[in-house]
Amino acid sequence: MKPDTESESECLLHTPYFDVVKERGYFVIKEAQAINGVVAVPVLPDGRLMLAVLRRRAIGAQSIEFPRGAIDRGETAGDAAARELLEETGWPALKVTELGLLHSNTSLIASAVAVCRVDIDGDAVEGTDGEVDKVLFVSLAQLKAMIAAGQITDGHTLSAAMMLIAHTPGQAL
Repeated sequence: MKPDTESESECLLHTPYFDVVKERGYFVIKEAQAINGVVAVPVLPDGRLMLAVLRRRAIGAQSIEFPRGAIDRGETAGDAAARELLEETGWPALKVTELGLLHSNTSLIASAVAVCRVDIDGDAVEGTDGEVDKVLFVSLAQLKAMIAAGQITDGHTLSAAMMLIAHTPGQAL
């Protein structure tokens, strides 16, 4: 008799951070939480956006991105966005608004990432974790130009920028 392939699931790799499972002939990465990460989209009162410049080992190069990171157990997406922003840039959050979810790779990764607008003002108030080399402040037009020029290639940042535009009334594409 042929095995029931609809119910077959085999764990191929277990790590403290994720499992790689084979389900119905497909490889899937599963994390402990359905929403495992957050992208913080920092916005100043004048509408400028903060971007982080940091070295990403996976691509062997610098990347320009919105701050992001993991959501700790028991933490809300909004709390994680504020924490990640503070840890990476030293800037405190004034207000956090959840914009929605993104799925990084729907054919491989089961979990989602929350995207949050984080209103900021003033200056950095404390030291950072050292992950970010520098921050940039850009207008929406400058962000679009950077994307068009291929200066921003991070998928989370590209998706989060589009979510921000979709949630910001009066912003022409």
